[in-house]
Amino acid sequence: MKNTKALKKDLNNVTSLRDLVSSLEELSAMRYRKTKKNVLDTRGFLDEISVLYKQVKNNYISLKTSSGEKPEIKYRKPTKKVCYIFLSANGGLFGDVINRNFSNLKSYLKRLPPDELIVVGSVGARLFEFSEVKNLVPNTYFPLSDSSGDKENLDTILKYALDFEKIVIFYTKYVEILNQSPTADSVTGDIIFEESVLESSGKVGQLEEDFLYEPGIEKILAIFENQMISSLFEQKVLESGLSKFTSRMVSLDSASEKIKQNMVKIRMEYQKMKHSEASKKSVVQIAGFISQL
Repeated sequence: MKNTKALKKDLNNVTSLRDLVSSLEELSAMRYRKTKKNVLDTRGFLDEISVLYKQVKNNYISLKTSSGEKPEIKYRKPTKKVCYIFLSANGGLFGDVINRNFSNLKSYLKRLPPDELIVVGSVGARLFEFSEVKNLVPNTYFPLSDSSGDKENLDTILKYALDFEKIVIFYTKYVEILNQSPTADSVTGDIIFEESVLESSGKVGQLEEDFLYEPGIEKILAIFENQMISSLFEQKVLESGLSKFTSRMVSLDSASEKIKQNMVKIRMEYQKMKHSEASKKSVVQIAGFISQL
């Protein structure tokens, strides 16, 4: 059993840990608020742009196929077919969002393996290296700061990915503070369907609306290919960052509560031990006094 000196040392250590966690929680909350504003200010608009991009590309493919022509991407000139981009993290304390995102990725790798997997973040690289799917597809690693503003690495990743016809991003999407949803979405106008959707609808990503395109569908598609892929990709990175820092904030809050509970237990043990040692000291003093009578 620990004495009062050891318990006091434990209490000081736990107090220091509480202060550290409190500081990290405050920083995460500040980053959460800032990132949330940036994401939610643009999410609605870019979601609509993404849907429109898919509509235009789907109509373009249908138009070319019906006329017996082969649909081609004339504006990026990709040399490869499909890549997945796994947005993970470089640091820790993000709760389970990275692992859940990786589990979603693994299910796709097993069912619909791409030509290549791009792993963004050292945490994701470690997960992939020690997983059962590491030999399923070739992979390339890129670093990317967990903080926003890493424009140089962001541009490097996108430049590499643009050599693929289809680019699918795997990230966690912020729904609410306690709900981060693993998501797979395309930034190249391709429709991503889960098997359950395919089974229930009987369709493979057919968008039913038709539009009149002026000055022409190919020129409209060129605008998306040239300008929108970058914006959609950056939005997914921001979405991933918001989800990660939300999860970190929740995890730190939970840790803070456990630390407070631990502090209460240590204080109670300290007080009990202090009273016990005082009682023993009193007994010794009384026994000494009696022995002198």
